[in-house]
Amino acid sequence: MTAHALYQPEDRVLDLSSLSDADHALIRSLAGRVDPGDRVLICLEPDDAERDELHVEFRHGRYYAVHLEGGEHLVALESDEHKRQKEYWHRAAQDAGYRSDTGIGTGTGTVLDVAIHGPVRTGVELRRADVTARAAALNTSGAHRAGWLPLWFSDSDRTPKWFHRIPSVGCNRISWDDLPPRRAATATGLRLVHAARCTTENFPRCFDRRRRPCGGYHPLLRPWRGVTVDDVAEMVPAGEAVPLQTPERWIYVVPRFGLAHYQQLTDGLGAYLPDTAPGAPTGAGAGAGAGGRAGSRAWPVCRRCGKDMFLVRPGRELCENCRPMMREPM
Repeated sequence: MTAHALYQPEDRVLDLSSLSDADHALIRSLAGRVDPGDRVLICLEPDDAERDELHVEFRHGRYYAVHLEGGEHLVALESDEHKRQKEYWHRAAQDAGYRSDTGIGTGTGTVLDVAIHGPVRTGVELRRADVTARAAALNTSGAHRAGWLPLWFSDSDRTPKWFHRIPSVGCNRISWDDLPPRRAATATGLRLVHAARCTTENFPRCFDRRRRPCGGYHPLLRPWRGVTVDDVAEMVPAGEAVPLQTPERWIYVVPRFGLAHYQQLTDGLGAYLPDTAPGAPTGAGAGAGAGGRAGSRAWPVCRRCGKDMFLVRPGRELCENCRPMMREPM
């Protein structure tokens, strides 16, 4: 399981599952030398916020970062595959004319594998399939608060739980034994927005949640084919490809004009709201950092503006600001 930790003496965030040679040696040097209360190594994973202090143990030929109250994370070197994926994104961004850096901390408890400095500052994170959707949502919110549009990348054969719960892109099956040639990685998971008549052939249920097809036109998302990862590294920082969030809180990367089309068809829906993504803090807990504890109650959200609905009535889907309730005169 992946884990990010803060190394307090240098105020640096480390990915314990993907360390450089130098950082791996640093963590190894802590084995048996950290006592409770030293707070040298602090876990930043959202699910571990209440048991955040770590010490390092060596067992059976491997190093582990262990919570004092139970639970542990394997300490491992960055794989060659991970290095080549970073290099691929880094090269694609530079080919598009953008400055690109690797391993950049955001200051909010997240680390960007590749930071692309375009008109839209884009932080690419190469994440494994075993990251939970909640951890992904909270880390994504942290990057967004630091001024980055987060974009998670996975080449896993198994669809991660976080895929389409945050801005994400996959790729076709490709070998990372060597750095692939330019434009060799085909992007997957992207969508185009089409207008389709509300019939049983196009929609399992009416977009407006009516029991029967209404016969009007609603947005239909279909795969956006023929796009490479290199294209994504150019279009997202340029603002030509953007995240779209559905009322069900599924998130897709679509063309910029596709989001505009979606909003025309839905009376303004579709804006990406990272702090209300599934698993992210909502209501009074929204705004807690990566190490904070969010409120446990998830309020319904308005289908138009995405804000919490604290005044709820059966069948009501818009908040008081978007559609005021009619009240009887006093």
